[in-house]
Amino acid sequence: MKAFKPSAPFLLLLPAMIVLAAVVVVPLLLSLYSSFTPFRLTKPETFYVFVGIRNYVSILSNTDFWWAFGRTVLLLTIALNLEMLLGLGLAMLVEKATRGQRILRTLMMFPMMFSPILVGFQFKFMFNDNIGLVNNALQSLGITQDAIPWLIEGHLAFIAISIAEIWSSTAIFAILILAGLLAMPKEPIEAARVDGCTPWQTFRYVTWPFVMPFAYIAMTIRSLDVARAYDIVKIMTDGGPAGRTELLWTLVARTAYSDGRMGMANAMAYFSILLSIAFTVYFFNKLAAARTQIGAEW
Repeated sequence: MKAFKPSAPFLLLLPAMIVLAAVVVVPLLLSLYSSFTPFRLTKPETFYVFVGIRNYVSILSNTDFWWAFGRTVLLLTIALNLEMLLGLGLAMLVEKATRGQRILRTLMMFPMMFSPILVGFQFKFMFNDNIGLVNNALQSLGITQDAIPWLIEGHLAFIAISIAEIWSSTAIFAILILAGLLAMPKEPIEAARVDGCTPWQTFRYVTWPFVMPFAYIAMTIRSLDVARAYDIVKIMTDGGPAGRTELLWTLVARTAYSDGRMGMANAMAYFSILLSIAFTVYFFNKLAAARTQIGAEW
């Protein structure tokens, strides 16, 4: 011990390392261990019973888990594609603005200022059957005579959740794509116009390849968010009706805290992380390919 003399940087970092280990590393290790046990909150002694991969095997035959998994992938696919299209449109409109561009950029970021819980309450009120803004607007315009049960019918509830997710996060795509548009040199666009390219051809073969890496960065960020979506779904439908909007993390929370099966819930959680890792790796590969293409062409 006398020969051990920790360096000054190590001593300075030691408090942060202790806090990080206490609030991140230790809980992760305990949750990973509990996924190999039949741990129930009502039976603390089950935490010390090791059952191997029994929980993970049970997941593979759990239809509720696979339905939740499929809904999460579906929500992720719908949200990412629509957010990218809407964000691209917003970014191009703002980039073309000659006056008030700073104000438009600020307004474009407005939805990101709301917490997911507040967004959930906001859209739950908007899609309410009786007093909701959406039904009142549709009835006032004569589009429908009866109130639409947005949060009661399974497919409509899923659509309502998708709209809330898209509204709250389209700004991420818009901001990153706008950054790409503003960083893009103007010479290639001018050369394309001189060569007689149409606006669509200019966008397809000049603009889009340049901003594609920015879109993939946004997709990576949003894929992690949607894969662990919980707040908006919990507030708007709580996984209902009859589990029709149950996603992975709402199912994990229900299994852990409503049913008390913490070991099974942790196994579901670690299995669900594979979804996030898969999409992250996929979009990082796409990002690397897009950067390589830009380096070769530009």
